[in-house]
Amino acid sequence: MTYRELDAMAGQAAGRLHEAGIGAGDRCAILAENSARWCAVYLGILRLGAVAVPFDTNYSPAQVATLLRDSGARRLVTSEKLSEIAGAAVRDAEGVHVLPLADLTGPDAAEGARLAELGTEISPGQPAVILYTSGTTADPKGVVLTHANLLGEKDGAFAVVHVDEHDVVLGVLPLFHSLAQMANLLLPYSIGAHVVFLETLNTQELLRALDEEGVTTFACVPQFFYLIHSKVLEQVKKSGLLTRALFRLLLTVNRNLRRAGLNAGPLFFGKVHRTIGRRMRLLITGGSKFDPAVGHDLHDLGFTILQAYGLTETSGAATVMRPGEPIATVGQPIKGVEVRIAASAEGADDGEVLIRGPIVMQGYWNRPDATADVLRDGWLYTGDLGRLDERGCLTITGRSKEIIVLGNGKNIYPEEIEAYYRKSAVIKELCVLGVESAGAHSAERLHAVVVPDLDVLRERHVVNTQELVRFELEGISVNLPSHKRVLSFDVSMEPLPRTTTGKLKRREIHRLVRELEQKRAEAGPVDEVADASPVEPHVAMLIEAVREHVTGVTVRADSNCELDLGLDSMERVELLASLEQRFGVRVPEDVAQSAFTVADLAEAFRNVGHDSGQSGLNWGKLLLEGQATPELAAILRPRRVAAVVFFAIARLITLTVLRQKVTGLQRLPREGAFIVSPNHQSYLDPFLVWPVLPFDVFRRVFAVGAAEYFQSPFMKWVAAKLNVVPVDPDANLLPGMQAAAQGLRRGRVLMLFPEGERSIDGGVKKFKKGAAILACHLGVPIVPVSITGAHEIWPRNRPLNWGRVLSWRDRPVIQFGEPIRAREGEDEEALTERIRSDVERMWLAATPASPPPSR
Repeated sequence: MTYRELDAMAGQAAGRLHEAGIGAGDRCAILAENSARWCAVYLGILRLGAVAVPFDTNYSPAQVATLLRDSGARRLVTSEKLSEIAGAAVRDAEGVHVLPLADLTGPDAAEGARLAELGTEISPGQPAVILYTSGTTADPKGVVLTHANLLGEKDGAFAVVHVDEHDVVLGVLPLFHSLAQMANLLLPYSIGAHVVFLETLNTQELLRALDEEGVTTFACVPQFFYLIHSKVLEQVKKSGLLTRALFRLLLTVNRNLRRAGLNAGPLFFGKVHRTIGRRMRLLITGGSKFDPAVGHDLHDLGFTILQAYGLTETSGAATVMRPGEPIATVGQPIKGVEVRIAASAEGADDGEVLIRGPIVMQGYWNRPDATADVLRDGWLYTGDLGRLDERGCLTITGRSKEIIVLGNGKNIYPEEIEAYYRKSAVIKELCVLGVESAGAHSAERLHAVVVPDLDVLRERHVVNTQELVRFELEGISVNLPSHKRVLSFDVSMEPLPRTTTGKLKRREIHRLVRELEQKRAEAGPVDEVADASPVEPHVAMLIEAVREHVTGVTVRADSNCELDLGLDSMERVELLASLEQRFGVRVPEDVAQSAFTVADLAEAFRNVGHDSGQSGLNWGKLLLEGQATPELAAILRPRRVAAVVFFAIARLITLTVLRQKVTGLQRLPREGAFIVSPNHQSYLDPFLVWPVLPFDVFRRVFAVGAAEYFQSPFMKWVAAKLNVVPVDPDANLLPGMQAAAQGLRRGRVLMLFPEGERSIDGGVKKFKKGAAILACHLGVPIVPVSITGAHEIWPRNRPLNWGRVLSWRDRPVIQFGEPIRAREGEDEEALTERIRSDVERMWLAATPASPPPSR
């Protein structure tokens, strides 16, 4: 659409609004999705000297009705898609009439040209738009922006950001928000730029527009740039060791080149630049706080990314970064704007951000009390906390009303903590809240609501989401001060509620957490039928079968196998295997991986015929099944020469580098199959235990390891040389157990770390029962092994401590205990606890001033 066509359409809208009774000063509401017609109606309202009142398209009819009454709007322009909501709203708002968007902006350009003459004389101080800020509509606050405010924003922004008629601007933010009205409508229209709107907002359409439309400028909320960043790093992580090293080297090289005014990013990282758009020259982010670490990486990739800071009350941006300014800041004030920091009563180096200038709102509509709270002596009190550096660049540190006060009196800014935890590729969204500690009425502890990245989970075939999220949070926490660590969390599969510019609705999330805690308290520890609604027979059948397998929880059709039923990866395998045996079918692996709820399981078993009624799980039968993988077959072949060579190399490293202290080797069985079961402290653990074994045991050892650590060609080679069978512990745990059983039946020695993950603090964690299952059904003994001191050399999620490696004191200690066999009638849980108790006893004896065990 050309500017001439848009001008005619806007004139036509102005004329038809005039005929509908809209004149200077009247409020006219808009409830419609982004489109050229939306823009035309908005411009037509302003042309009449009337006041545009755009509404959030996510509002309910009750919310729309509340804002219609508050604004005094007598006309509501709406699209066909939202006409039902508009109709319901006006029934509760007396005297308001609905005007169809299509009727105001017809195809008659001649009529538009004639009606364009209806424009009236407008003074700069007249209200142009009323924008309702996010939050409850029970206490609505409409920000009144004048024509002078909009012009002040235009002049200030263009003094910093250079855009002209040759630029192509991509608009994805909804036009009912001030940032979108400025960045995607008023500013580009005022200089004749080309603006692209998406009819459907999804990743595919977004990337297509970036590629096909030649976009040069893109202003968006931080979440989009986090998505780009995580996708790039995820691809790099999958690459080989050499590729990862080259990527980091090129990032460093381009960082230094950019300091010298050069940019080799499009050359070094061409694939990323082609994805974002070949002509892209300027990325602008605003609306919520931006993670500086992501900004630095995008800068090193060759993108020019600028942060803007502002509020609806400031007509959009009040500060904008200039190229070369620190990425951690939001830049200096734009032309005509002043920023200062109010003194903090606590003497902190930050304080409330105050803004003054032509962009500051006239006030809140019909709310003199609320206006007086934030406008004092010409300054807008933003409620945001920040500090200014020597160059006048502003850094936002938090939100005064969102500070979490811990029991020790420390103040926590949740956005800082959220940015740190979002480094995990597993975490798509995260909100940190302060929740009341048990027994304390004022102190708070840090609680997180985590939305995992489903694409990453699917790619990794992860089903035990809760366990993975806990592992990620635990691993990231070790690099934070203790008072900034998340102490509890909930997993949500639904996106977190946000404002239109991406800010978390913390009050709403807090309410959801309280409701969840209340439901858990009310559910109690008993098994009951909580959902009395009728279900299909095959679903009811599955519910009854699942109830026989899991006790102490409520089982419903919508129960999540992990989050509601509390099943870990091993227990999930047991449930699936039990159901397969009961119903006499084998569920395909890909179907089993995608079954997250009881209803999903019911769908997988829909066509099973009848219930045999034979509940229970026959591990003995399952361990006899399965076929030898190529990796296992290679390990089972005798390799005497290779075994001698690797044994000599391993012993040499042990004697010269690791120098671990070893006791109890005489307790190892000298023949036959057995399981070596150590606690897990670090990446070094296999290399601490494996080389100290006698040669006749060494040459027979094999392991089943997590496939994610053996994806690159080099690590696959390492796995083959170290006799490791890579399996996916989430999706392919049963084949892994069957592979372990095959090796043991052939007289091999299995090294199995029963904790399933490295300890975060060096303590002995809860053991999983895989080793006990194998021992019970194959009749092999388990040798408990205690590892002490490895955690101090290479702790989880922290770098290798070379000082500890080179030190001749405090060497790692490896202790082999007496072999343990399953007693007659002993179940796997009891045997698992016996193994763990022996390991923990040896670990405690070798640990000076032992910390409490991390169960």
